[in-house]
Amino acid sequence: MEDTGHSGFTLLELLVTLALVGSLVGLAVPAMGRFLDTARLRSATEAFSQELQQARNHALAHQQSVYFSLSVAADRWCYGWSELAACDCNTGDSEATACRTGSASQQRIHRRLSTDFPSVALNTTRPAALRTLHFSPLRGTASADSFALHNGAGELHVIVSPLGRVRICSTDGRGYAVC
Repeated sequence: MEDTGHSGFTLLELLVTLALVGSLVGLAVPAMGRFLDTARLRSATEAFSQELQQARNHALAHQQSVYFSLSVAADRWCYGWSELAACDCNTGDSEATACRTGSASQQRIHRRLSTDFPSVALNTTRPAALRTLHFSPLRGTASADSFALHNGAGELHVIVSPLGRVRICSTDGRGYAVC
């Protein structure tokens, strides 16, 4: 009898195919990890920069001083802003020192925690556990400062100028202006 018309894979062909797929997956996983780290770092830096810009815009639009508070501990950090100088991003939303704006009937919470951005660390230029930037209602000027966010993918800096301008820069120049 002739063996015609049968199609399929031999055991050897199947093992070779599985070995190739396994090696391709082995190459793709580290690249995917770097991609995720880069995305987390960019996301955290953009969110931080946008919150600073919103705080400045709120000071200009409502003609009130705005205080941007930042708390950095060894393994966690948070930030928030409010019209109150005593804004503390570590407190719960219902507490009096929570970072919020608006009237009693329409209050809005302005706070982000490090748990929103896993594996991203935040460093400050001045050593202080809790610090505050002040945005003035006149021309949006601010107390100048700079911050560094970093993880395994690299480091990005957020710089606030005395004029209140917020910008992002990179030490290696990938995607942002060089610091």
